[in-house]
Amino acid sequence: MKLVYVGQPFDRFFPPVQNSIGLIVYYTALELSRVADIALYGRYYRDDVVPGDLPFEIRRIPVLRDRLLQKFIQFSPRLARWLSLEGEADAHTQYRNEVRRHIAKDCPDIVHVMNYWKWCRNLKERNSAHKFVLEMQCEWLSQRDRREVAKQLEVVDSVIAVSDHIANTFRAAFPEYSGVVATVGNGVDVTHFRPRSETDRSPDNNKRRILFVGRISPEKGIHTLIEAFDEVARSFNDVELCIAGPQWVLSPDFIVSLSSDPRVTALLRFYDRWGRSTYREHIEDLIKRHRLHDRVRFLGNVSHKDLVATYQSADVVVNPSLSESFGISVVEGMACGIPVVGTRIGGMCESILSGATGTLVEADAPHELADALIGILGDSARAREMGLEGRERAVKLFSWTARAERLMAVYCQLGKA
Repeated sequence: MKLVYVGQPFDRFFPPVQNSIGLIVYYTALELSRVADIALYGRYYRDDVVPGDLPFEIRRIPVLRDRLLQKFIQFSPRLARWLSLEGEADAHTQYRNEVRRHIAKDCPDIVHVMNYWKWCRNLKERNSAHKFVLEMQCEWLSQRDRREVAKQLEVVDSVIAVSDHIANTFRAAFPEYSGVVATVGNGVDVTHFRPRSETDRSPDNNKRRILFVGRISPEKGIHTLIEAFDEVARSFNDVELCIAGPQWVLSPDFIVSLSSDPRVTALLRFYDRWGRSTYREHIEDLIKRHRLHDRVRFLGNVSHKDLVATYQSADVVVNPSLSESFGISVVEGMACGIPVVGTRIGGMCESILSGATGTLVEADAPHELADALIGILGDSARAREMGLEGRERAVKLFSWTARAERLMAVYCQLGKA
């Protein structure tokens, strides 16, 4: 089987600099290369450190023209609007056309595209022999114009969903779709993300830690977490909150403006009319208002390699997100044997077994979130049991091997069709 894996036009695949989707594609390709001939398509970055012993081929796609167009639209929005170019900012035409050219040359059996549904008809013409797989790590298919999406789906042989939540949302929006719909989930390196052993470095102080891992962006609900932590801090003198992740506020066009959830649409209050956000400043103001400056630590963007030690130093991992298709941080926490607390949103309802591997709470509910954190911190025996069960669940369901096996089952099903 010859497989082409197409990353998003801004993904970074190679350690130590990887974004979330780039990491997923990279490690999935490593696992699938055991049983398939793979070519990985992704954006060309001059500072990429490409390993020399990769078991798959790399097609590095140039994006200079796309970047110049995006900068023009960003800095001359009125002129871009007058020229009807504002819709081209996320088109990535050069990247898409280069991918199409490479597909014609490589002649794969399967083309697997991450998220970019608008490319489907361009990357699979009517006379194309390959099967076309579209993997969705978000809800775009059910949020965009239905007729436009349906037209693209005509050439899609399978829609892969990162969670049952995404799969069910898609089926409800497109009940007439006749292709294969399957949930494959995401993966974690369960040999790297593991419980702390006696030889692992101990935390550098005597404080207990609540850990959040993710972007500092409104939809991640850090403002709710700060409000909840104020209650936790008043209950325990030895607990601190650590926030690990980049200051990367997602554009409202990607989530907030698309959602029908009023809790998510209300996040527009963190953006101005131009889509710019001062969310970090809002978080800092909350910390100052609650006098938590000595109890909240921003760790910055911790590399994937170093994240395991960060998880191992935590007593509980929390994800207070208002929009989450999967929730990789809670699975990484579970793999490290740490109890987790997440919101009853999207894929986290599937990864967390509430009461067993952690606790699920309502989104945007600071008091309920505080109660869950206090409950785990106040019962070390229960926390230990949750950590053990979480580790077992992560190894069984969320290893890269488990994800690859689910994907191969879909590819084989398409091969028989």
